[in-house]
Amino acid sequence: MDLRKKFGIKIKSLREQRNYSIEYLANIANIDRTYISDIEKGERNVSLLIIEKLANAFEINIKDLFDYEK
Repeated sequence: MDLRKKFGIKIKSLREQRNYSIEYLANIANIDRTYISDIEKGERNVSLLIIEKLANAFEINIKDLFDYEK
């Protein structure tokens, strides 16, 4: 599986575990909601800035976004 797909699955999983809507995550991360949707579908090549915003929004370490075992 492609890295963008794995990352998208991880973001969607974290969002659903916290019962966040895409709109809510977009607001707290200061990212456009369509961009988050594209990330979850594996259609975006995500920048380091966006990765940092997502980690901060989930209140986790950046490295945890790449832990695909959980």
